Amino acid sequence: MLDKMKFDTIIIGGGLSGLTCGIVLAKAGQNVAIVSAGQSNLHFTSGSLSLIGYKDGQEVKDPLGALGQLPETHPYRKISNPDILADQARKLLEEAGIKMQGDNHQNHYRLSPTGKLIPAWLTMDGLFTVNNAEELKGKHICLGNITGFLDFPVPYLVAALREYGAEVEPCTVTTPLLEHARQSPSEMRATNIANYLADDENVKEMAGALKKVLPRETDLILLPAVLGIANDHAASLLQQLLPAETKFVATMPPSVPGTRIQTLLRQYFQKLGGTLLPNDTVVKGELKNNHVERVYTENLNETPLEAGNFVLAAGSFLDGGMASNYDGIFEPVFRLDVEGSNKRTDWTTDKLFDRQPYQSYGVKTDSLLLVSKDNTVVNNMYAIGSILSGNDPRMATSTGIDLLTALSVAKIITDTCADNNTNK
Repeated sequence: MLDKMKFDTIIIGGGLSGLTCGIVLAKAGQNVAIVSAGQSNLHFTSGSLSLIGYKDGQEVKDPLGALGQLPETHPYRKISNPDILADQARKLLEEAGIKMQGDNHQNHYRLSPTGKLIPAWLTMDGLFTVNNAEELKGKHICLGNITGFLDFPVPYLVAALREYGAEVEPCTVTTPLLEHARQSPSEMRATNIANYLADDENVKEMAGALKKVLPRETDLILLPAVLGIANDHAASLLQQLLPAETKFVATMPPSVPGTRIQTLLRQYFQKLGGTLLPNDTVVKGELKNNHVERVYTENLNETPLEAGNFVLAAGSFLDGGMASNYDGIFEPVFRLDVEGSNKRTDWTTDKLFDRQPYQSYGVKTDSLLLVSKDNTVVNNMYAIGSILSGNDPRMATSTGIDLLTALSVAKIITDTCADNNTNK
């Protein structure tokens, strides 16, 4: 058994924020480890990322322009130069092999699995987007699905697209391979179908089946996004084989586009020399003089992980980064200071679709995103992403917060290390 494992920076959480921060630090030459508990929220995302989609219940047209109008308590107000960070985020995604479309100053619209047009900042190439709902008026759309695939609610999509003014014709296809998979209901999930359709011959077979059922007048073919976890070759091939413009729409979770984003970011991080500790959880940390010295994980037992800096990217309540019991809310590993009421009746409101206060609860940080414990700043632990207090999920800011706070903290760490090396 190793006495200890030592790194420059240890990141707790392997979702979008943790991977982004890890990649930037690894590119800067740091020895970085990411402790990842398993699947992240990326498996539930649509393949689109948002800086901010809504403010005061209204759609936001210029996302970057809206950031400065947010309350001081919002995580965006603790970062500098969001315009530069937004450009860096897109460049990082492209370096990882994730091609995106979008504009920092102009939200476009993605189509949700239930047919709602939702403002987005960046969307993966190949997924269906429009600049406004007017583009759908009069368009002849074939909405295709795979027989037995229930995570693509066609009736909702058809009704919504027709409401936007499109002429929609649904169609269903299958192939011998997919028909065989349908015998087991568990196999008809998006990520499993993606594996079945990874082979070129299977994609060609699906294209042939689709051609047979296409309406004569088809301007656009919309299909569930169930191709391309490992790469985008299968989706590109299908688009080439079909006689009309073909785009993909995100399905209900698990999400193939989201899984692909996580896969490519992980691969890029490891290619840069980063250490990924998957399916593991930090269970304990040791602090001395307001400084984190080491952490322990479930799998490594008594072998500590030591580093000069630590980044907490463990997510909010859904991910286990925040927790609650009858006594109140808390951060479960270090018992850091949190912002939020400990009175249970304050956590929620009676109306389901109103803002729920607990969703904005998170760890307390200073202007540099350093956390605190017992009202004293911990001088080498930062927090990024959805564990930060002040977020309002109804504003559709979560993925943007993940990216921009991760990039901000990575810059602070690299600049601090550079200054320390200069002063030696």
